[in-house]
Amino acid sequence: MIENFSNLKIPRYEQVRLHIQKLLTNSNWDEKTPLPTEQEFADRYQVSVGTVRKAVEKLVEEGILIKKQGRGTFLKQPNFDSSLLRFFKFRDKDACYVTPEGIVKSITIVDGNDDINSKLNLERAQALIHIERTRMVGDKVLLSEKIWLPKSRYEIFATLEPKDFENLLYPFYYKQCGQFVSSAVETLFFITDYVDPYLGNTKNENLVKVCRIAKNLEGEPIEYRESYGLADKFSYEININ
Repeated sequence: MIENFSNLKIPRYEQVRLHIQKLLTNSNWDEKTPLPTEQEFADRYQVSVGTVRKAVEKLVEEGILIKKQGRGTFLKQPNFDSSLLRFFKFRDKDACYVTPEGIVKSITIVDGNDDINSKLNLERAQALIHIERTRMVGDKVLLSEKIWLPKSRYEIFATLEPKDFENLLYPFYYKQCGQFVSSAVETLFFITDYVDPYLGNTKNENLVKVCRIAKNLEGEPIEYRESYGLADKFSYEININ
């Protein structure tokens, strides 16, 4: 039966939608495993198949689930092709575009910070895990990243060394801590008078700063990230049809 949300004055399909989101979050659902069928959900929550179908369609519209013809409904991996960082164009020695490799330089536990904690919807006293990471092509640092995570969600990270981290962080978050990044909001700034120790820039060089708040399936912020790159490496191009 539907519990917990039944006292809320919202449609039954919305209650089912919230339960499915909670199931995916609490069970660390594998994106390769299909969800139960609409009939199975209907039996579980004692509602009609039509109610379940409407809840599932809503989750598909929100980009949380994806339907695959003949295979079922799955948890959808976020697509960060639209990230502002795509406007940094990097070429290798053969002039081919390449994706930089991520290398964690340090990981520390730090006290809460008014600004960072507010972005993560945390109380001021809650501790954070701070990660410094570079994105490299060959031996050249092209992006410098500062990442803050709620310590309460990523406890195991306090026991890891930089070398333990994988190139792609979001799958690593999910595998190690069950934290699934479902969406993100990014904001871009051009800044001056900031010297980054990894970029090796001077105060006279303009930088691009991209701030990202990543959220889980329930819309809760689970990562705040600042990425810095040289402005002359930033190239904005978009097709408008």
